[in-house]
Parts: sequence; structure tokens; C-alpha cells
Amino acid sequence: MRLFRHLSAVALTVFTLAACSSSSKVPEEVDANGKKIEYVYYTPLGSNIPVKIRKDLLETSDKESATDQQALRKLTQQSSRPNKMPGGN
Repeated sequence: MRLFRHLSAVALTVFTLAACSSSSKVPEEVDANGKKIEYVYYTPLGSNIPVKIRKDLLETSDKESATDQQALRKLTQQSSRPNKMPGGN
């Protein structure tokens, strides 16, 4: 009985270590067109923690932020102009 417990404990240990040491193959992610999805690490403004995001999403967010900055600049310029009162002042 003691021998059986000892052998089963050894076998369990060996199988556990063998399972941990084998590398698991992660399948590559592909989009609907069959192209490989590329990821990059991006650190958002005001954060120290890099976030893993899709490369195509990073490019669109840069374009959107540039458009937002232009709209904000235009709005700021319009609001800083002096108002012209009717009546010549």
C-alpha cells in the first residue's frame, strides 16, 4: 500500500512537471481577409502602463486625435476673436 502511494505521488509529480515544461502553441490570429493581425505596445497619455493593441487601431486613433486637435484649435481661435457689436463698435 505504501509503495502504491509513493509511485502514484511520483507519477503525478512527473506528469505535472512534464505538462508545465512543454510549450503551448498559440495559433496566430488572422482577420476576416486572412491577414495576420499585428500588435504593438502603446502607452496612453498620462499612464506608465503599456497596453497591447492592434496596429491598425493605433493608426486610426492617431488620425482621429489629429482631427480632434485641429477642431479644438479652430474652436479656440474662433472663441478668442473679439465680438463685433452691431452699431460700429
